[in-house]
Amino acid sequence: MKKHTFLKTTAATSVIATLLTITTGCVTAPGYNAYGDLYEDIYKDTKVYKKHKKTVKPIDKQLYQPAIEQRAANKVSNMGYRVKDVKYKKGDSKIKVKATRGGKDYKIELGYPSYNVIKIKED
Repeated sequence: MKKHTFLKTTAATSVIATLLTITTGCVTAPGYNAYGDLYEDIYKDTKVYKKHKKTVKPIDKQLYQPAIEQRAANKVSNMGYRVKDVKYKKGDSKIKVKATRGGKDYKIELGYPSYNVIKIKED
């Protein structure tokens, strides 16, 4: 009789422990946000979300523009020019560089993304 009771309590305890482990694992899973799942669709329809979405600058311009301009400056300075200014607009196929060499000013246009020289003009 005692053996039967012992097995019954052991089985019940292990089932409860397993259920608690599974439940705790689901609730504390990293990256899971119950509120985000519930309210995300409601928030996307609000005026605040739509207004904020329009005002955010594209990340490409913020991250890649300085690197593009730096690479163009390195290319022109390796050609023997002293770089004054570099301008690149996102979506444009040209990089404009102002530089000096031998006491003269030059405007140099490089192609993007190849960085090949398109035009060198004395300013």
